[in-house]
Amino acid sequence: MSVATKARVGNSSSVLAQVAKKACVSSGTVSRVFNNSELIPDGTRSRVLSAARELGFRPRVGVRTPQIALITEPPQKTVMGGYVNTMTQYICHALSRSDATVRMITEDRIDNLVNCWFDGIIGVAWEDHTIEILKGIKNIPVIWLSNLYKEYFHCIYIDGTETGNLAGDYLVNKGHRRIAVIHDVDYAGHLRADGVGEAMRRKGIDPAQNLMKIPNSMPLHLAVKQLIDAECTAVWVTGEDMKVLEVNWLIQELAGKRVPEDISLMGFENPGISEFLCPSLTTIASPLHEMAEKAVELVLRDDLRELRQIKMQVRLIERNSITTIL
Repeated sequence: MSVATKARVGNSSSVLAQVAKKACVSSGTVSRVFNNSELIPDGTRSRVLSAARELGFRPRVGVRTPQIALITEPPQKTVMGGYVNTMTQYICHALSRSDATVRMITEDRIDNLVNCWFDGIIGVAWEDHTIEILKGIKNIPVIWLSNLYKEYFHCIYIDGTETGNLAGDYLVNKGHRRIAVIHDVDYAGHLRADGVGEAMRRKGIDPAQNLMKIPNSMPLHLAVKQLIDAECTAVWVTGEDMKVLEVNWLIQELAGKRVPEDISLMGFENPGISEFLCPSLTTIASPLHEMAEKAVELVLRDDLRELRQIKMQVRLIERNSITTIL
């Protein structure tokens, strides 16, 4: 049985002693490092953490308060009511109910990951530098809310292509033949847009001629002008929740068009005010709360061996912002 396996089932004093010996400190110092005591000098902390990781040691969560790192966006990048903001809140709430200690690590402070001990890591937002650091962390469960790095981490995700298929099928079945997708420029955003194209192609509609993919990095007033000039009859806004509200305003107030009579509008993530818009917004809802609960359940488990990939399902909520074209 490896040292890592012993640690997962026992937290024995002999294992603590091994870490202490390798780091040239006392067992008490090792314990304080694992509890992230601020009284430990940085050099000592670094030696203990390096020794523990080399030995594959992980304290058993059942006999101590689990300490979880939550990787998220810095405040200046967070969109109020957006995906990252909402998911971060849900995860923090779920961890608090589990009596776990959570420390938020923003992308601009990601190096803090290697200076503290964590029993698990949940990733909501990331950059390339973040991924490279996490690849080097062993014997600690990393739960990623995407399947982009499924070969490295446990993943809880929504299939972007299937989500796009759902949106595309719905719009085409409503008679729409010229469709615009305003999408994120990340991995999932491109998959959703491509999924709409797949659905159109299955119905005999050439997406190369009839699907307009607009990155949401473009100013939205220009995006709306483009889709109107292209005579699109429907637009799906797949990015941050609040962007669809801006698109709705631009279509009606700036362009002078009616929703859904002139242009149908579909949202994503189901922000809380969708049903109160005029007209109420048809949207594809992601199970964000359930994803947060599942992420916390996984990160606190003490028996994870093989990488887990858990796919969650979206659902379409039909309201009044999509018209049927005969």
